[in-house]
Amino acid sequence: MALAARLLRRALSSASDGRRRRRAWEASLSPLERLKRLLPPEEAAAVERYAEPRSSASPQAPAEEKMAVAAPSAAPTAAPSSQGSPEKKMAARPIPLRAGELALAELRRKHNATLKLLCRLEAGAVLNSHGGLLPHRDIIGQLPGQLLRTSAGARLLLRRPSLDEYVLLMPRGPTIAYPKDISAMLMMMDVHPGDVVLESGSGSGALSLFLSRAVGPKGRVISYEIRDDHHNLAKKNYRHWRTTWKKGHTEEWPDNVDFVLKDISRAAEDMKSLTFDAIVLDMLNPQSALSVVHPSLKEGGVCAVYLAKGCTRYKSHLSTSFGSFRTLTVVTGRF
Repeated sequence: MALAARLLRRALSSASDGRRRRRAWEASLSPLERLKRLLPPEEAAAVERYAEPRSSASPQAPAEEKMAVAAPSAAPTAAPSSQGSPEKKMAARPIPLRAGELALAELRRKHNATLKLLCRLEAGAVLNSHGGLLPHRDIIGQLPGQLLRTSAGARLLLRRPSLDEYVLLMPRGPTIAYPKDISAMLMMMDVHPGDVVLESGSGSGALSLFLSRAVGPKGRVISYEIRDDHHNLAKKNYRHWRTTWKKGHTEEWPDNVDFVLKDISRAAEDMKSLTFDAIVLDMLNPQSALSVVHPSLKEGGVCAVYLAKGCTRYKSHLSTSFGSFRTLTVVTGRF
């Protein structure tokens, strides 16, 4: 009995200690309750009426603020103005693929490789690929970016080609200046819209197309070529690109390239009345043209020389003709 009484007293004492030991947060007051205890009863009641419970997701705002918040949401429902918003003007409307324009077909192959085929759409023609046949009539009228199945069940991605894809797949005679090299030259020459640029060596027309886009409708490109077959091929590729661009876009590609069939080294008389913002030489012996084109280059202008092989033997000619000289090799790789 004495042992039971001692255990009972110990339990009662521990319970009373537990009642005295309250947690800190059980007796803490919120900032609002502390403020109410410091204020007179009238002001404390006013504070309590103002601080009504609010939703954590969307706090209640005064009437003026609610009207201000609701005003922007009502703007889209208003009648559009006659001028229209800039976003609507800039929105590009998708144009279906049409007969007579170029289409690019992509076929996914093994090892993450892609086969690209360029074709001009005609109503009665057929696209022949390693994945089967696909009539052009099934392509015409489709929006770019559609996947179509061939007769063998392969899936082809149909879209419009970009300029660099067209340059790599278009008919060519001489070796073209590749888009990676052209991009570097355009940056070095700092070509702007409205510039007048001289090109020597039209070739297949690859560089002429990129220069045409860089100078824009207000600029001009004068392209010299010594060989008749290269001259005609460059004009043909340029004309085909302008034709297909017009069919697939709302604006026309600028007609700003003058192809001249003549040896640039014998065009000193033509150069006397001209001043160029930049000059690019894509020819076998660029040193033969430097003395002719250099006087027509504006002060501070850049002359870019594109060479497929090393330029060691041309370094002396180039360094003595211009104030500064540097070489650049462009290497790209896939990952």
